[in-house]
Amino acid sequence: MIRGSLVKSSMSVAVTLLGGGVVSSALAQEGSGGEYKQPLGEQPVYGKRYTPGISDTRYVIEINAAQLANKGFELELESRGSDSMNFGADFLFTDKSVSGDSSSSASTQSLMIAPKLRLYPMQALNGVFLGGKIYLGQVKTTVTVNGKESEKSFSLFAPTVHVGYRFLSTFGFTWSLYGGAGVNFPRPKFESKYLATGVDQNAASDIITKVNDANTDVRFDIGLTLGVAL
Repeated sequence: MIRGSLVKSSMSVAVTLLGGGVVSSALAQEGSGGEYKQPLGEQPVYGKRYTPGISDTRYVIEINAAQLANKGFELELESRGSDSMNFGADFLFTDKSVSGDSSSSASTQSLMIAPKLRLYPMQALNGVFLGGKIYLGQVKTTVTVNGKESEKSFSLFAPTVHVGYRFLSTFGFTWSLYGGAGVNFPRPKFESKYLATGVDQNAASDIITKVNDANTDVRFDIGLTLGVAL
């Protein structure tokens, strides 16, 4: 009788301890606030909510609103290479106009691609970054004097560096702000020898000076971007 009672008591204690361990394990999986965090590589559990992390982001697609304000359009793409280094490319189109007197005007159009490299010391595609770009493309300047147009195209190579900050949300929204500068090689300088036949050089001198003042050696690289993360 005594031995039977001891066996029953031992079994009761074991069941109690085992049940407590299962309950503790289940509570531990719930996490803070009762929200289940699905580990990467595991199948979702029915009835639980999985919140993806920022670390899952691989690509960023953005539009540079700063270029829109400057009568241009720039599409920016970025791909995650590692936890700190990312690669990408920007596609830029600009169309700037300069006005002279009532008989003269000028415009400069550019179409460029800019491969880029960015370093993120805090987190991939998020936080402070340091980057560099190389703008490659064509720049065309058109000078109009008394209704006659003169055009000159330049092949441009412009390395730049910039520093900025990106905010990346868990909902797939992203924005960034950056600023930097570089140098245009060569400078897209319009000269009087590019004027069409019959154009008065004296009448064109003022508008040529203005368009060249706008197309300097320095290339500013300013960005206020909005986009999505994939």
